[in-house]
Amino acid sequence: MGYCKGVSQVIELAQDVVDRAKREGVKAYSIGWFIHNPSIVNYFKAEGMENIDAPEGHEAGIALIRAHGITDELRERFISAGFTLIDGTCPTVIHSQNLVRNISPDDHALIIGLHRHSEVIALGRVHDAAGNYIPVQVVETEEEVDTLSFGDEGKIVTVVQTTFEHELFSVIRDRLEEKFPGRIEMANRLCPSTKRRHDSLISMLDEVDAVLVVGGSMSANTKALAELVASHDMPVWHIETADQIPEEIYSYGAVGITAGTSTPEKDIAEVIETLHREASDEG
Repeated sequence: MGYCKGVSQVIELAQDVVDRAKREGVKAYSIGWFIHNPSIVNYFKAEGMENIDAPEGHEAGIALIRAHGITDELRERFISAGFTLIDGTCPTVIHSQNLVRNISPDDHALIIGLHRHSEVIALGRVHDAAGNYIPVQVVETEEEVDTLSFGDEGKIVTVVQTTFEHELFSVIRDRLEEKFPGRIEMANRLCPSTKRRHDSLISMLDEVDAVLVVGGSMSANTKALAELVASHDMPVWHIETADQIPEEIYSYGAVGITAGTSTPEKDIAEVIETLHREASDEG
């Protein structure tokens, strides 16, 4: 549990943006939620960081690019509007964007991920060397594979949203290879931190009776953890903070705890401490 490297990096950069903006007497911004955790975002909001989605209507200042990245077109709009950009994009996401950006004109780009997730949007709107958008298709479910069409020639260069649920990813990948034999080229892989959490969680399910997943309600990787538990027919609750612990949890003998990659260790510790305290009082 605890932050992944990408989240640790963007939080450090958020503090740098706030400090630099104060020194230079300009405004501090984040482009969208820089991570999907409300307690961290609200902390920096209190420090003066404003969350915006576009440069229009805002005074130029220093803007932090969220960990999930932004589209090339949005980046250019901020620069043209006079903003100084600090890039908090996760290095793994940058690698995936470059894979799409450098795809051969003879091949096709495919993203496995959630259609509306900010990382998928960033991956799906990158420019080639001439400044033209690279056409991509996105698949989120096994059923959507049947709707895909790539003609009869060229490799299908496939990148996966780094925090996508790994069991579903395996199902979609297998279905793609079945429909397009010999043409699928997996260009990246799931974030190692996310995969380790999923593997550890699956191992833990043999030892517990229910699970609490701690993390932001908007966090895709945290939701994926909860969905993974549910897919194994085990009781699971996705909570953000200790005050959301359900009373039902105390009816189970052993409770497992996991957390998303953007969940502060403080939030995790408070959940564990509350469970111990309440269980002791009931005992």
